[in-house]
Amino acid sequence: MSLKKNFTLFVFSFLFCAFTFTGCYSIFSGGASGRVVDAESTSASKTGIADVDIYAYTSSSDWNKDFNSWNGVDRFTPQADYYSHTVSGSDGRFTLSKIIWKTDKSQFGKDADYSKIYLLFYHENYGLVKGTTLIVSDSTSDTVYQEMTKSRKTTILNINLKDVTGSSVASVPVQVSVSVPQTTTENDSPAPVIYKSTITDSGSISISYPRWQSDEDKKAGLETEPDISITYYQNSDEITWKACYNGDSADSDYSFRTEPVSKKISGSSYSITLYGKKTRLNVPVISGKCGDEDGVQIFMTATPEGKETFNCGSVSTAPATFGNNTVVHGQFSDLGQGYFWDDDSYKTQALEITLKISGGEKSAEITLPSSQTENYVELK
Repeated sequence: MSLKKNFTLFVFSFLFCAFTFTGCYSIFSGGASGRVVDAESTSASKTGIADVDIYAYTSSSDWNKDFNSWNGVDRFTPQADYYSHTVSGSDGRFTLSKIIWKTDKSQFGKDADYSKIYLLFYHENYGLVKGTTLIVSDSTSDTVYQEMTKSRKTTILNINLKDVTGSSVASVPVQVSVSVPQTTTENDSPAPVIYKSTITDSGSISISYPRWQSDEDKKAGLETEPDISITYYQNSDEITWKACYNGDSADSDYSFRTEPVSKKISGSSYSITLYGKKTRLNVPVISGKCGDEDGVQIFMTATPEGKETFNCGSVSTAPATFGNNTVVHGQFSDLGQGYFWDDDSYKTQALEITLKISGGEKSAEITLPSSQTENYVELK
């Protein structure tokens, strides 16, 4: 055979192979739409689920790999090189507008084809669910109806902050951190999720955790009741208030807390009261009367329980007019205003403070609880 014939045969064979391996493939595209609903909804038309991530695959292998890659706790992230993605709307409806596939076995030649599409549905409260559908080229098929059952449970923690003396702590912003376990019987590796919020007086924190501990619990309807851990502290550079026990410490006292609060919670809402007390204690503000003479200097010293005595300044007596327009001489007020002491180790609900007040030849001594903010004294 001549060299020319050999070359011609080679070119023919190459072109035949190229046509065989490339010329017979066709590229198609199509779309799919549908709705994702809550499987446990009792309404006639089940409630749609918003914000569901829908992923569409043309490869069942990629579909299975991505499904099996999810650890059941962290947010699902696809690993495949190619997939389509959309997110459901407020009514649970969604549209995957353009999914592309290649085939050498078109059902209707080069003009049209249909293909099986593999779907993954992900929502943080419902988990990851598989689905499939058929799509037709050059059209969007409204064929997907997917039910999802919540795999996670949400509880609203209603938190009240109280001072152990009985007053609220509305003036103190408190950083509350809630540690919520995420483990199940089958998966004991996830770390707890920490939820944080700054609360003054009262507030709410929404927490989430696995709805069931095992398939057996799911079948039996036994939902998780997690043991949560709560730490809380004043959200400020200068600390004047700290968490404390409410008579439930190891010594049944009101000492400051050295460990978190532990609670087993249940239900869609749960109320918790967290206690604290002041570490910066204000001297009660004293007003009163010292005879009938005006211009007398009134002095006061304070001796807090377990602390040294300190001076609390002075004020002068002056006339005061009362509601019936009666003028009374020898009155004083605002004695002790702005004075305080610090104590972050006392174990009682409140400390006592002894005040010695004197003016001229008159004096008085009183002992008050540190929780008392003001008092009236007549010097004799």
